[in-house]
Amino acid sequence: MECPKVGTRVLVPLARKTITGLVYRIHPENTDDSVTADLKLRDIIEVLDAQPVVLPSQLSLWRWIADYYLCTIGEVMAAALPARLLDNDYTERTEVYISLHPRFTDIEQLQPVFDSLKRAPKQQRLLEYFLELSDAFDGTPHLVEQRQLIEHSGESTAVLRTLIEKQILVASHEVVSRIPSYDTDIEPAHPLTEQQQRAVSEIHAGFAQNKVCLLHGVTSSGKTEVYIHLIREQLEQGRQVLYLVPEIALTTQLTDRLKHVFGKQLGVYHSRFSDMERVEIYKDLLNSHEPKVILSARSGVFLPFSRLGLIIVDEEHDSSFKQQDPAPRYHARSVAAVMAHAAQANVLLGTATPAIETYHNAQTGKYHLVEMMERYAGMSLPHISLVDLKRQYHRKEMYEHFADPLVERINAQLADGKQIIIFQNRRGYAPYIGCRKCGYVPKCCNCDVSLTYHKRTNTLVCHYCGYAVTAPQVCPTCGGEWRDFGVGTEKIEDEVNGLFPTARVARMDLDTTRNKNSHQRIINAFARHEVDILIGTQMVTKGLHFNDVSLVAVLNADSMMQTPDFRSSERAFQMLEQVAGRAGRAGSQGEVVIQSFQPDNPLYAYLQKHDYAAFYAEQLRERKAFRFPPYYRLIILTLKHRDYTRLDTAARELSERLRKAFGTRCSDVIVPPIARVQNMHIRTIRLRIETDASFAQAKTIMMQQVRYVQSLPNCKGTIIQPDVDPM
Repeated sequence: MECPKVGTRVLVPLARKTITGLVYRIHPENTDDSVTADLKLRDIIEVLDAQPVVLPSQLSLWRWIADYYLCTIGEVMAAALPARLLDNDYTERTEVYISLHPRFTDIEQLQPVFDSLKRAPKQQRLLEYFLELSDAFDGTPHLVEQRQLIEHSGESTAVLRTLIEKQILVASHEVVSRIPSYDTDIEPAHPLTEQQQRAVSEIHAGFAQNKVCLLHGVTSSGKTEVYIHLIREQLEQGRQVLYLVPEIALTTQLTDRLKHVFGKQLGVYHSRFSDMERVEIYKDLLNSHEPKVILSARSGVFLPFSRLGLIIVDEEHDSSFKQQDPAPRYHARSVAAVMAHAAQANVLLGTATPAIETYHNAQTGKYHLVEMMERYAGMSLPHISLVDLKRQYHRKEMYEHFADPLVERINAQLADGKQIIIFQNRRGYAPYIGCRKCGYVPKCCNCDVSLTYHKRTNTLVCHYCGYAVTAPQVCPTCGGEWRDFGVGTEKIEDEVNGLFPTARVARMDLDTTRNKNSHQRIINAFARHEVDILIGTQMVTKGLHFNDVSLVAVLNADSMMQTPDFRSSERAFQMLEQVAGRAGRAGSQGEVVIQSFQPDNPLYAYLQKHDYAAFYAEQLRERKAFRFPPYYRLIILTLKHRDYTRLDTAARELSERLRKAFGTRCSDVIVPPIARVQNMHIRTIRLRIETDASFAQAKTIMMQQVRYVQSLPNCKGTIIQPDVDPM
């Protein structure tokens, strides 16, 4: 067998199975025997690829990810490669196509055929439809897809089969692509405004200094048009572009916009595509060196680019760019910077609400800062008003979760034919239900959380492990009636239908967007004005553009600031500023109504002024005082075990050993708010490392202690997961 190349797939024996592996490295024949002395070597059964399916640049990036985020190359490979490519069970898609039998060269030759089919009207009609669809004798004839012919003619496959048996038509199986084609009329890009043109020039200046550029532009300032201009420049130079967005929902509107500018040069890649589709997109990029722009969620960093010129990370602040579980727990923004540096490409980060660390890098000169602080076409930023919920409840001026002033504003906007977005960052009907008599609350049998009530399906669901049961009619403990607590998007939908019975209402959350094209259907319906009020979770806060949204309502903003996390204020500001930015993007100034029990919270004052700089300055003071990023690097160690005693022993042992090595940089053992998930008990330990200290050395020392604790007999089986730069 010829020696396989690095980056090719091979079949190898493992235990009693045959699995697909990837050639990662080839040791020379004269290598030191100590490298393989302790290994049981097996022969490769079969080499699956003549050429590598993973490029050297990809393998180099994998090594960096594994080293930086403290995981294995195998874990990176599992995340990087489409599953069907890795499992070697990809099959090409074929379709049946129909053509005219080659013995017919002109229309006159078909006349006897039509005469013979007078007593078979169905066959005659199907043949007529075929000739109409194929242009058999009018211009260049082409194959007709069998499904299209059957659907168009209304006849059965049995009728078609008879025409094939009579050698009038011919059926053939053709390989077809699963990749969506954006073969459409190309429209010229919009001319840049003075502000946009200045931004492009400043970005070029930053790229000339080999710096990552941060484009800080207020909502609706026209950042996307700047991206389009920069993408076009790269494509004209024969380069490739990766355009990263945090949410799959954002690809819907962006795809529609970009396909009219770039046509066939546009590709889209995300997890809502089937495994087969993802393999084809991957292979198409691997085997093509043509200029192309790929629009993708975070997994796009693993695609095989060979002529990469630019990476755009849109909404760079978004936590969705950070992979949580499973490993590798990478951040696409950081990976993009490493990826671009290796390819001698540029990186552009864009957002209206930069991450604190990103803005700090821009302020200290590590990144090049470009700002666009005016909305496109001179539009004003939305006016933000606050409703004091304590006062409204005291005066009994509430309808369920809607204060009277908000109800009035919604009615006024509906009367003007405008659209409204209502933001509630919790799905389901109610976070939990409880018995009115005894107070019993149904809990998940696998996790330390209450079950969320979903009214539409009458189920109680755990949003951590997926456990679900039918909601009992009465309390199983005492037979009492249920009362629901809290509010989710499903309940808000019911309340909106009751308050505004003539309005057309839609909901966009995880429950309504599980299917492949569900995002697109909801967004398109709202864009076509088939929906008046859109209720949603954070899916509605990011990057979406609707001309007629005049009002955005936030029902309870306080809940976003009540999580025990040093980033909670940052996340709340970003989310509220982003959702506010959906209002008034065309026409008159938009309105934002925020309901709060704490209207005096300083964060709201920053929001009302759209003053990110002042908010950033305050956050920086707090971060420095309490030793958080950007002044310190963080690592969270999560320990898990089904046995509570073993977990407790391992956590205390590891904490003590790390505190000896790192002193006060290491926390005590932390019991998280949800201390059991999927029957695994959980503890965490946090490390803070100064930015001027050796982060690599700190990780090495930490992992030595982790491996030692895992080797102890009384800690056996403890899972310890490091999360570098956690979000």
